[in-house]
Amino acid sequence: MRIPRAVFVIGLLFALAAVISAQRNPVPTPTVPPPLPPPEDVIRISSNLVLVDALVVDEENRQVKDLKAEDFEIFQDGERQEITSFSYVDGAEKKITVQKQSALGKKLSPPPVKLTDESLGRVITFVIDDGNCLATLEGAVLARDGIRKFINEQMRPDDKVAIYRTRGGSSLLQMYTSNKEALLNEVNRVKWVPSRCSSAFEAARDKSTLKIMGGAESFESEEDKANRLMFSGEENQNAVVGSLGVLGFVVDRLRVLPQRKIVFFVSEGILTPFGSRARSALDDLTDKASRASVVIYTVSTKGVSIPGFMSSQDDVSPGIVSGVDETIPLVQSRRDEEKALDEGMAYLSYSTGGKWIRNQNFIDKAVENVLETETGYYLLGYEPDDESFDGKEYHRIEVRLKRPELKIASRKGFVGRQDAAAGFDYRNAKNPVYAAIASPFTDARLDLKMTTLTKELGKKGGTVRLLFHIDGRDLTFTDEPGGLKKAVLNVVVVALDEKAKVAREFNRAYPLKVPERAVSAIRQNGLEYSTDIEFEKPGLYSLRLVVQDDASKELGSAGDFVEIPEKADDRFFVSSFVTTSVDPGSGPVLPRKRPPEAGFAPVFGGGIPAIREYAAGSRIAYLYDIYNPRIDRSTGKTSLTTYMRLFKDGEQVDDLPETSFSFSPEKGTNVFEEIGSYQLKPDLLPGVYVLQITVNDVAAKKSSSAWIDFEIVDRAR
Repeated sequence: MRIPRAVFVIGLLFALAAVISAQRNPVPTPTVPPPLPPPEDVIRISSNLVLVDALVVDEENRQVKDLKAEDFEIFQDGERQEITSFSYVDGAEKKITVQKQSALGKKLSPPPVKLTDESLGRVITFVIDDGNCLATLEGAVLARDGIRKFINEQMRPDDKVAIYRTRGGSSLLQMYTSNKEALLNEVNRVKWVPSRCSSAFEAARDKSTLKIMGGAESFESEEDKANRLMFSGEENQNAVVGSLGVLGFVVDRLRVLPQRKIVFFVSEGILTPFGSRARSALDDLTDKASRASVVIYTVSTKGVSIPGFMSSQDDVSPGIVSGVDETIPLVQSRRDEEKALDEGMAYLSYSTGGKWIRNQNFIDKAVENVLETETGYYLLGYEPDDESFDGKEYHRIEVRLKRPELKIASRKGFVGRQDAAAGFDYRNAKNPVYAAIASPFTDARLDLKMTTLTKELGKKGGTVRLLFHIDGRDLTFTDEPGGLKKAVLNVVVVALDEKAKVAREFNRAYPLKVPERAVSAIRQNGLEYSTDIEFEKPGLYSLRLVVQDDASKELGSAGDFVEIPEKADDRFFVSSFVTTSVDPGSGPVLPRKRPPEAGFAPVFGGGIPAIREYAAGSRIAYLYDIYNPRIDRSTGKTSLTTYMRLFKDGEQVDDLPETSFSFSPEKGTNVFEEIGSYQLKPDLLPGVYVLQITVNDVAAKKSSSAWIDFEIVDRAR
């Protein structure tokens, strides 16, 4: 297969003029970079070091941050170990405090800890077990309402949240996002579906009651009942293994973050009897989570309940007529099943250092309590003997405190193999571009800024204009004949639909040839890219972008959610909100459509839609589309109002008063483009801001909002 490539020759006078010629050449096969040193994870098991993270709270569940190494004791398989590494990682302040010397006067080894980027807030993962074979309608509603309430009321602006569903599978392009609308869309997809698994909590009927009431007897023989229960058990094992597989997928992806990670597993419970496939999968998961420093909090969706309770749906004999009390075995069977479900949940949380949360009708409150506690942790290391890593035996770890008034939570053990045997060297993947595409987090080795606009909606689908800017300082140029410089950029775009299936793919290599004198301008201003991606169907899509510098093999990635609305549903909404600088001579600099083979162009300032950098006190232009406003039949015009608000760090810092406007649409048109300008205040401090616009359709009594972020800089490019 041959793919067109674009060759750019960019000259520099007072400005850059692009001379573009296209040729057809095969895309060079990306080479595998040499193996890099293992990442500095919080939890790392090597032949001479085991690291354990521990959470310490007081009687009021408040974190204790001033403990020393001598306040702890570590035991492996009942034998006390010497603490050789000790530190406290303060997640709230994003810093590490290392104790340099132990109580015995022996120097402590520095822990292999590397903090994440300062802009990364809390990383929160929900895994909703809607694929559970024993799920109930009540449990699905409790999970959906609780997480929805957390997103609406307790989620912070800098939180990065991902929601996985065990029924929907583990989407390869699931992203951690602060976009509440996208998260709520995923939560709203949680539905209860009847299963073929048998449960003790099904509506109970016995033969004696049916006879008394004149009903039909059960025609199920004891043999048929045994076969049904056996089949149900196999179905449940498959469901549990599948749910734990999704959790394992999440753990693998979170391992790249060098910090203690929190996962909430929201479920009715899991049956993991000893000797079963489910139990084996559970043991593998807990070991994997311990190595990746992932703490799993299991959250029961049963709510506040009475063990073995009966309800009005049950119709069994209390023994008044027949002399046999059928309620006793029914209640006991329900208690046994609930106990088995709870044991799996408790084991999963206990083994990974988390907590089993039960008897809660408000999941959002339980989640917030956990997050308030998980603001920091202690990191303790010890060096076991070499025999700990011979074979694959499980080794128990117990961390004790010498202060009995405090409570501690930590992982409970590990399997005796080194990390190399566990297969976690993610940086040695055969395809680094694929690894970046699959990652739920952005890769900042190449600095990318991405913007998407929904344009040209058709009857069934639409077009998304993809804009991104790449920092020229990250590019690698090589020498070419004739005094030219060359950089090759590989661009990959993948979009997944709501069922985690690939909807669109885009893959192209761009060789950029420029005169040597043009390199400095590119270093200063970077390059802008623009192309259109067509979608055949409406829906919400997860869009992932990866750009690779072919010479250095460095990568940058970005992601966003894009919505292709259903044009025919007459829904009133605002879309494609974008800001740009205002050229005093010609007006706003609007995003342009370019063919795929000519996607890159030089940049002359930071005010373009792909960058959005402005100076305080400057005037910016904005552009957005209005869909399906109601037309007043008497006047032939719309009746709309709009107002704008400016936010920084979640706090409103400016607003514009509500204004009215109207227009007369052309026949057959239901999309209207609105262009305006906004004067930034001169006293705005540097930082990231969010501009929100709200449009009200007065005639239809409907409203819709859109927002865009931009940055105030000391001096715009």
